[in-house]
Amino acid sequence: MKAVNLFKRNTDEIIKKCLESKKINGVMFLLVLGITFVYMVFLNSQTPLIADDFVYTFIFGTSTPVSSVGDIIDSQVSYYLTWGGRVVAETLTQLFMFLGKDVFNISNSLCYLIFCLTVYFLAVGRSIRSELLLLTTVIIWFFTPMFGQTVMWLTGSCNYLWCGTIILLALLPFRFYEEKQTRLLKSKVLAIAMIPLFFISGITNENTAGAMILIMLLFILFYYKRKITIPAFAYTGVLFSICGFIAMIFAPGNSMRVENESAVAEVTMMVGSNPIITRLSYFAYNLYALMPLLIMVALAFVVLRNKSSREKWLNFGIFTSASAAAMLVMLLPPKFPPRAMFGLVAFLIIAVVYVFSQVELNPVRVRKFIIIPGAVILLFYAMSFGYVGVDAITVNKKYQARLQIIKEQHLEEVVAVPAIVPLSSHNGMYGLKDVQTDPNHWVNRALADYFGVKNIVLKP
Repeated sequence: MKAVNLFKRNTDEIIKKCLESKKINGVMFLLVLGITFVYMVFLNSQTPLIADDFVYTFIFGTSTPVSSVGDIIDSQVSYYLTWGGRVVAETLTQLFMFLGKDVFNISNSLCYLIFCLTVYFLAVGRSIRSELLLLTTVIIWFFTPMFGQTVMWLTGSCNYLWCGTIILLALLPFRFYEEKQTRLLKSKVLAIAMIPLFFISGITNENTAGAMILIMLLFILFYYKRKITIPAFAYTGVLFSICGFIAMIFAPGNSMRVENESAVAEVTMMVGSNPIITRLSYFAYNLYALMPLLIMVALAFVVLRNKSSREKWLNFGIFTSASAAAMLVMLLPPKFPPRAMFGLVAFLIIAVVYVFSQVELNPVRVRKFIIIPGAVILLFYAMSFGYVGVDAITVNKKYQARLQIIKEQHLEEVVAVPAIVPLSSHNGMYGLKDVQTDPNHWVNRALADYFGVKNIVLKP
């Protein structure tokens, strides 16, 4: 018994030292960032170009390759007028296709790092806590819907990861000002300097940008209720993000895009083509996919309920409300792919991590409630890294073999290539269109134009 008590005391002393040491905390914080960045560079380097990526090699609506930044501008003008308003995402996609995949691999890994940090700071505030950063990266890894399509796939990443990061960066000053009203945040210079970011954030993604504007308004309402001087950046933030949002929503090409959208096959097969039933089915399907994260939100709600201060509810309430609004808005479009939940999931993760940041850690709590569950989660996290990494290497090898076939048979009338089937949803190719048996399918035509061959088909 004495030995057990001695072990507990020694363990508590070690835990206390780790919790109180700024140096250990700082080193662990940087270590989490370093490991995350290196692994993301690896995954990006193993992820090939996929589906829509090949389309963005060309000026929109043509088979003319993009050869300059001017061509990208012309392409985006055509896109805005004839197809849709998401010019920020489309410009990024064409820019990276122009600069090359190697540039994207590093840039995308950095963007993922910034995304994780922005989620962390929106949840935790200015403090540096390595355990909460690790928790943030773990939750993002496991709970981001269709991780491969939203983070690894070049086109999808520009639409969701990059645009989501822009939105979260635009919200940072609102969160920091709620925490502490510094002179910098009160300055008009900052308000003016952030106008481009606010405007661009409004042209990113319909449901997430709308939720962002709602979050801004809720923070302003909070400032007003607490009799805190509303900063200049709050006015420019709301005004210019709404301007950007309007420019995206009322793009001339949006009506054409809606007419060409159709329900995804698997949902239509289950419920028919009735638009209302299809929308509700999408909503139910995606809500079901969110269940694990929603359970965490519910648990966070229970933990927060024990807090006596109403101010503790602010950030949790703001981000969960915005997430719910973003989810409900997705009943309007004709289809609702899981990757469209990227932004609202980010808001839910912020709410969950925020609640964990309110829990005071001490050696006894860490020893009793965190060490063993934490070790199990980290083991599972490492195993997931390994599985996803092996799948990425396997898919890349098959893709390289496909490239070799195309190279060897480029003079043939028809080039037949084998299928590539990823196993993990963290893989960029998972769930996306690939080469079909029909040589006139848009994916086949895009690949044929990109590689300069007459026809590409899927090998029987």
